[in-house]
Amino acid sequence: MRRFCFLTCSALFIIGLLTLSADALAQIPQTNIRMNFGIWDMPDKDIGISVTHTDLGNGERFTDVEVSGVSAAFAFSHIISPRFAWEISVGGFSDTETEALQKVVESRFFDDHYETIYSFTHTVSVSYVTMGLIYYPMYELQDSLGGLDSVFRPYLTAGIGPYFGWDARWDDDDLIDADFVSTMGAYPGIGLDLLLSRHFIFNIDLRYHLVEFGEPLKGTEDFSGLNAMAGFKVAF
Repeated sequence: MRRFCFLTCSALFIIGLLTLSADALAQIPQTNIRMNFGIWDMPDKDIGISVTHTDLGNGERFTDVEVSGVSAAFAFSHIISPRFAWEISVGGFSDTETEALQKVVESRFFDDHYETIYSFTHTVSVSYVTMGLIYYPMYELQDSLGGLDSVFRPYLTAGIGPYFGWDARWDDDDLIDADFVSTMGAYPGIGLDLLLSRHFIFNIDLRYHLVEFGEPLKGTEDFSGLNAMAGFKVAF
């Protein structure tokens, strides 16, 4: 899977760079929609997917699956001057742990497999709606390469807005308890746009979100952390 993703991204880069031209990059639209995916690095929290199996004997086992720090964002931005753009961003991340009791099921025609007879899921998610400002600090260099139509556009960004937290517990498929909290948060960040064509832009975005709720979610109030994402912008 990783090799497939690497080859796909490499192909997109090569195709994009081969199709770059002065005509293709002329009069780049300054309104963008951004779609990014990445990871959110919480303090003292592992990132990624972990699966643990514990054999209980008698054909039973205990399975623990944890998915932590997976994030996504959707944003709308518009360049208002050679140096500045404003942006509205919606995004968040999820931290989910599922514990399951499983029992082996014997089959006469197929390989034996485990079937879940009981599960408990605890999900904590944080989402945000922020208003931010993007600053292009290297416009003089960009100007020598084509101004706002330059292939590379590094930027600085900062924003503020409400952050929302959900803490939900599920017993099998039944919701047994849920908590909701909200607070005001902010972020500073940096990023890079790579123009692949007139309407297609590859984007790398790094932001440090400052988020602290007044009540704990799964024992944690401070969800501040670095959010590293990559994705694409569509300009129109």
